[in-house]
Amino acid sequence: MPRPNRAWVAPPAAPSVGGMTATTPTVAIIGAGFGGLAAAIELGRNGIHDFEVFERGDSVGGVWRANAYPGAACDVPSPIYSFSYALETRWSARYGSQPEIHAYLRRCADRFGITPKIRFGAEVVAATFADDGWSVELASGEVRRFGALICATGQLSRPRIPEVPDRSSFAGAQFHSAEWDPAVSLRGKRVAVVGSGASAIQLVPAIVDEVDRLHVIARSPNWVANKCDHATGGPLHALLRRVPGLARLQHNAEWLWFESRVPMIFNRLDPVRTVFQAWLRAKIRREIRDPALRAVVTPDYKVGCNRILPSNDWYPALDRSHVSVHPHAVARMTPQGPVLADGTVVEADVVVWCTGFTADEYLAPIRITGRDGRLLHTEWKDGPEAYLGITVAGFPNMFLLFGPNTGSITNTITYLLEKQARYARMAIQHLATRGGRLEVRAEVQNDYQRWLDRRLRATVFTSGCPGWYHTATGRVFAVWPGSHLEYARRTARFDPADYTPGA
Repeated sequence: MPRPNRAWVAPPAAPSVGGMTATTPTVAIIGAGFGGLAAAIELGRNGIHDFEVFERGDSVGGVWRANAYPGAACDVPSPIYSFSYALETRWSARYGSQPEIHAYLRRCADRFGITPKIRFGAEVVAATFADDGWSVELASGEVRRFGALICATGQLSRPRIPEVPDRSSFAGAQFHSAEWDPAVSLRGKRVAVVGSGASAIQLVPAIVDEVDRLHVIARSPNWVANKCDHATGGPLHALLRRVPGLARLQHNAEWLWFESRVPMIFNRLDPVRTVFQAWLRAKIRREIRDPALRAVVTPDYKVGCNRILPSNDWYPALDRSHVSVHPHAVARMTPQGPVLADGTVVEADVVVWCTGFTADEYLAPIRITGRDGRLLHTEWKDGPEAYLGITVAGFPNMFLLFGPNTGSITNTITYLLEKQARYARMAIQHLATRGGRLEVRAEVQNDYQRWLDRRLRATVFTSGCPGWYHTATGRVFAVWPGSHLEYARRTARFDPADYTPGA
């Protein structure tokens, strides 16, 4: 492993002036997942030490702390699903498991001296801008004052369970996959899994041999590709540690391979996608014997409109004799189990909701109040918008990580998070030279949003498909419609001309 950076020690804070120190803003960071740690490490590595991280959980990790269901793992290769400055050489497989990723993030927090600056069990319920600073209110009632605010709660932090009538009437156990109850045994039980997204395609194969009967309620199927996974044992670990530059070469090769797929998102490559789609259909025919089941699990939209999910055991699990796939939504619940839209009663002992997250309610339920009392959730009622996915007009000195239209479909989100953290750090350094406030100009944000909308219309993302990154009106709010290199270029420089300063 590369030699760790020497952990830095925060110097004594300078005298406070209006929520800012005399030399640099005090910074509040909400969240201690990949995004929050990226922000904290970026600040610390560049001499900004007066910050505090608020984490509602009991450890770092974000989604990798919360999503502890059986089979939980990353669907991006581990060599690139890590910080570029903290490459890991001990992954047990090409795709790291949830426990491994969680442990990696804990090590990063310790290695870079972030852990002592995190307040665990500190849930932020409100943040209000006034007098060139942010007042951050915790669930305990405590209010803290900061000069700048970095929101790194992510788009996938709040589980979404559909508002199903009589859901509480179910007599068995039920929970969201991101709120897994380890006290509930599935052995010999009748289990209903609602959903067919990234969590479901990992969970179902992991529990299929344990349960007596498995019902998969999959209203909207996804395109599933092969998962090129393999174990990485001691010899490779030793080589990665001992051969100078080999871990970096592995990282760069994986990154370039995934970056090379970016052109596939554009409509002009429809013929190429058609060939790929035929290959995915052939995978379904190879792995599922029942023609009726094949039809149920085959999407009716263009490949790439939603994220393509990697799995080698999803289709074989669905084809098992004790597994039933139901292509209908849950209409209501009874004590016995879900009742589907076609009237089918699914009798179950346990219901697991693999129904995604409230990605379109970014930062909820935190009440964010900006300049002149404007509420972020009101400003975003028609869909979230932010310049570069990072700053929002009307909300000075606030920076988002994994904000609107910064989701990664073709490569790794960690790369984008590093670039967002870098941009926020440059803006905070600019604030340190002049103090006061820094707010993106409304016309700059609007021009950027118009560019995004034009670019998105040229992509497969707007070709019509169900998905978590569309608003109710079909607007795409979550994904970045371009290469990661393009995003890096756009965020490489902080331009004060894009912002309105304030004293």
